[in-house]
Amino acid sequence: MLLLVGAAVLAARTFGRQDAAVAATPTLAPTRVAPAAAAAPRTLAPTPTRASMEATPTPRRAQAAATATRVQPTATHVAPPAATPTPVVTPAPPTTVAATAVATPAPATPRPTEVEPAAAPQHGPAGVVALTFDAGADRGYAEDILDRLADDHVVASFGITGNWAKANPDLVRRMAADGHFVFNHTLDHRSFTGVSDSLGGLSAASRRAELEEADALIAPLIGHSTRPFYRLPYGDDDPHVAADVASVGYSRKIGWSVDSLGWRGLLAQDIEARCLKLAAPGAVYIFHVGRASQDALALGQVIGGLREHGFSFARVDQL
Repeated sequence: MLLLVGAAVLAARTFGRQDAAVAATPTLAPTRVAPAAAAAPRTLAPTPTRASMEATPTPRRAQAAATATRVQPTATHVAPPAATPTPVVTPAPPTTVAATAVATPAPATPRPTEVEPAAAPQHGPAGVVALTFDAGADRGYAEDILDRLADDHVVASFGITGNWAKANPDLVRRMAADGHFVFNHTLDHRSFTGVSDSLGGLSAASRRAELEEADALIAPLIGHSTRPFYRLPYGDDDPHVAADVASVGYSRKIGWSVDSLGWRGLLAQDIEARCLKLAAPGAVYIFHVGRASQDALALGQVIGGLREHGFSFARVDQL
């Protein structure tokens, strides 16, 4: 019995010491834990948890976030320019096509105007006549004649020597540009037979050379060859001329039916009277541009008189 009581007392003392030790623990904890708790933030601060990293970005992430933020508006600004060229480019083709369409007819307009009078001459009630002018000496009244023909809306024909064309290329070009007919009057107006210039006749080869050398000078000025039309100097002809020059492409000989005789020194009023008196349908008149003749001075009255008599005018190649 005594042993049991003693054991109980001993056990009570043992448990009492343990409770006292447990009770004393809170008193010691603040003293030792406080320093540890103060040190803990310094030790753990450099090593944040994943949750803290996601919630509070590091400087590198902050830079990345800022970069992403700056890139976003850039993409926004790039998008509108990508769409902007589309409406600008779309209307461009119609503008270009419209300009082409306007430009195309512009160069074609004057050409039909120049060709039309020659292609479709108006026939007067009395018929059609052709005015032809020979140019083989000086420049003479050629410009005045062209001005008169333009003012009166008359087409005519000009027989040009190669030497005259070489000396007056501007006038030859104007003759063609004004719609007149230009034909070959040989190189230097040498008589083929020698009857009118007393220089002796020309051989077949020389006759061909006269026309070919003249054409080489005239053709570049009018834009085409003078073949097959030609006029003999002085009208001097013989049975062999046609065959001699046909081999080089000259088969249309141009003569005349009314000579104004201005080259003989007739006065302007006499030229007018002669030309009106001999007027007939299909008549081919011959005048000269040189200053030795008053044909240019009479031309206006001749044109007016022929029109009053009901005649119209055409190029000699249209008769």
